[in-house]
Amino acid sequence: MSISKRLLAAGAATAALTWAVSVNAGPAKNYHLFRPTSLQAVAKQAPPPASDMNYYGGPVFSDVKVMTVMWNSHVRRQTQNKIPLFTAALVDSTYVDQLTEYNTKGVQAINGHPSTNQTIHRGTYLGQVVLTPHIKRKVLRDEDIQRELEYQISIGVLPPNDFNTLYMVYFPANITIEIDGQASCVVFGAYHFATDDKKRDKQHNIFYSVEPECNSGFDYLTFASSHEFAEAMTDNVPTPLVNPAYPQAWNDSTGYEIGDKCSTNGTLTSLAGSWNVTQVYLNSLHGCGTTVTYTSP
Repeated sequence: MSISKRLLAAGAATAALTWAVSVNAGPAKNYHLFRPTSLQAVAKQAPPPASDMNYYGGPVFSDVKVMTVMWNSHVRRQTQNKIPLFTAALVDSTYVDQLTEYNTKGVQAINGHPSTNQTIHRGTYLGQVVLTPHIKRKVLRDEDIQRELEYQISIGVLPPNDFNTLYMVYFPANITIEIDGQASCVVFGAYHFATDDKKRDKQHNIFYSVEPECNSGFDYLTFASSHEFAEAMTDNVPTPLVNPAYPQAWNDSTGYEIGDKCSTNGTLTSLAGSWNVTQVYLNSLHGCGTTVTYTSP
């Protein structure tokens, strides 16, 4: 799907130091960017004021199926080896259990839109693929990533897309993703998106996250990955600007998703290891989660 109209950065002078959402200059796609590019940057940022999440009628993942995708073989060996262990633990854990308060079954949307009537369950890890991408450039736009995913699905390298599949795509540090002149690992650290951000399209919509390595260490990478995973789980189609509306799912009234509200962390543990994860905003607490350790299974 072509991205032809431009986005402007909200608060351009301080874009790299805030949790800001990109500002739309017209009826184009809206990117909800995770701004910090290191754990040090995360720690320096003050999260938005506490305010509960509202439901806007959009979809969540009921039974998420996650595929981890290494963009190419140049992704660090540590990332290639450890991300499958981390992701397998993440999707089948108490970290997911806490998200069940964002079920949409029986919930009335704040804007009157019909509910998707979904219940969030623990998910499935589908495995990992290392791509040989046919797009070889070192500077990529989001539309390049979308085209590559569509191509790899069409030739059977990646499993078919559906309403519950999330492709989490990891990039080596020598590749830059550019969003309207904003560079990964300089201005932003990650994001999640959908190829159709206007409606819930079963045939064509691909849900994915973009996870650059950023040379910021593995603890940062799992923190950013869990941030995008939690937001994709509870808001399949990301928030546009400061005015959430269908097909958005759970956002606060100014467009923040559950990961944006929290800069604190927890630890996810399984028999395979322990990993750093972000806390998320929980309506039940009217604030960020306080669990120290999440467990899997």
